[in-house]
Amino acid sequence: MKHTGELLEHWAREAGDRLALLEPGGRQHSFASLHDRVRRLAAALRQQGLAPGHRIVLLLPMGIDLYEVLLAVFHAGATAVLVDPQAGLTHMSDCLSRIGVHGLIGVPKAHLLRLRVSALRGGVIYASTGLTFPLANRLHKLSAEPCPRFSPPQGEPALVTFTTGTSGMPKAIGRTHAFLLAQHNVLKTHMHLAAGDIDLPTLPVFLLNSLAAGATCILPDGDLRDVSKLDPGRVAAQIFSHNITTISGSPAFFEPIVAHLLDRQTSAPTVKKVFVGGARVRSQLLQQMVQALPNARIEVLYGSTEAEPMASVDAQTVLTETQAREEAGEGTCVGSAVPGLAVRIADPDQRIDTASGEVGEIWVAGDHVNTHYYKDPDSDAANKVREGDRIWHRTGDAAWQDTQGRLWLVGRVTDRVAGRFPFQVEAIAEAFEGVNRAALMELAGQAVVVFEGSAKPEAVATATATQRAIRIERIPTDARHRAKIDRAALAELLRGR
Repeated sequence: MKHTGELLEHWAREAGDRLALLEPGGRQHSFASLHDRVRRLAAALRQQGLAPGHRIVLLLPMGIDLYEVLLAVFHAGATAVLVDPQAGLTHMSDCLSRIGVHGLIGVPKAHLLRLRVSALRGGVIYASTGLTFPLANRLHKLSAEPCPRFSPPQGEPALVTFTTGTSGMPKAIGRTHAFLLAQHNVLKTHMHLAAGDIDLPTLPVFLLNSLAAGATCILPDGDLRDVSKLDPGRVAAQIFSHNITTISGSPAFFEPIVAHLLDRQTSAPTVKKVFVGGARVRSQLLQQMVQALPNARIEVLYGSTEAEPMASVDAQTVLTETQAREEAGEGTCVGSAVPGLAVRIADPDQRIDTASGEVGEIWVAGDHVNTHYYKDPDSDAANKVREGDRIWHRTGDAAWQDTQGRLWLVGRVTDRVAGRFPFQVEAIAEAFEGVNRAALMELAGQAVVVFEGSAKPEAVATATATQRAIRIERIPTDARHRAKIDRAALAELLRGR
C-alpha cells in the first residue's frame, strides 16, 4: 500500500454501509458515500486547476467538510496544508510564507484572511464550502464524475502541519503518504483501534487514523477550536447515546468532562480505551478519569508533531508506581518507547549519550519520525543528526531513563532554571493543597513558581524550595491543546512583576 487513499477504498469495499463519520446535527457518511464524495470532489478540484504538487491551505472547522476536502486533496495528488488560525495572524503568516501555497479552501469567513495574509493571495484555486464568497467557487455546488487517484510528485508531502511555535519559530512538518501509513501502523497497533470501535476524537490527525482503521468517528458536539470551552454535558450525552468505545484528547478536553460525570455521580461504562496527551498530564486528572471511566484502559501518550507517538504509560502505573516519585521532584513518567522507535538520551551540547540515569535530551529515530522539515534547512541543521543511514530527531525535551527503560520527562532543554527543570518543580507545587496549576519560571534572576489557586505564595515557595511564588488568575496555554504552558506568553505576562 503506497497511498492513504487505498485505506478508505478498502473500507468502502469491505464495509461500505458502515457509518464512518457523524457530526452533531445528524449529517453523516458511510465509508462508501465518503469514498464516492471524495473522488467527486477531487475531480471538481482538478477542474478548477488543482494539480499534483500544489499546496492548498484548508481553513475548515473539524467536521465532515474538512475530511471530505482533505481526502479529496490527497486523492488529487496535491498537498493539504493545515495551520491553526487560533494561533494568530503572525503565526499563520510565518508558517505559510516560508513554504508557499497555491490556494485556499475554506468557509466564507476564512477568505477574509486573504486581505490580511499576503501568502494566501495569488493562488490557482479558491473554493468556499459555504455561501459564495467573491472570487471563490462554492465547491459543494460543483458536480463531477469521479476521477482516478493521483500521487504527489516524488518527495512532495501529502500533508503539511506546523509545530506550535511555543518554544520558537513554528516549523513545517511534511508527511508523505508513506510516512502517514507508517504513523497509522504504529498508532493502530499501539492504540488497538479496530473496525468495531466507535471513536470520539478531538485531534484532526487522530481522526484520520481512526478512519483508516475502519472505526466509526463521532465528532464532538461543540467548537473544537478551544476544547476547554466545550459543554461537558453535551459531550457526555454523546458518549452515552452513541456507546462510545474510544476517546482521545488533551487534558483540557478531559478535565471538564470527567468533572461533569463525577459531579453527577455517574460513569461511562462503554468506554474501553482512552488516550490523553499533548501536554503534561497531572495525576489528579488521571485519578478522576479512572473513577469516571471505570472500564477503560487509560493511556498517557507522549509525542510531538515530528514523532507521534513516542511513548506511553497507563494510568494505573502512574497512580500506583510513579505518582509519589513525580511529586517528589523526579519528573513525569511517560512510560516506555513504542515498538519500532529507537531512543537515546544525549548531552545536547556535546551530542554524546549521557550516563545511565542522567538527564539529557531525548533523541528518536524510526519510520514514523520526521527526518527533515519542509523547506527549512536551518531547522534541519539544528534538530536532525545523521549517523550513517539513520537520522535522529532531537526533540528538545529533557528526560532521564530508569532501569526499566521508562522515560521521565523533566521539561524542555532550554527551560532549566537555577539548575532545576520545570516538571521537577511543578509536580511538587501541584501536589500542594490550593494549587491547581503551576509553572517554573525565571524572573529577575530568580527561580519563581507561578501558580493558579488559593494557596499562599509564601507557602508554595517554601514547599518547592524556590525563591518566590506568584499567584495569578490564569496561566496561558497553547492554542492547539489548551493544556501546554505557553512560557513565552507567561514571561510577557510577568514583565514588571
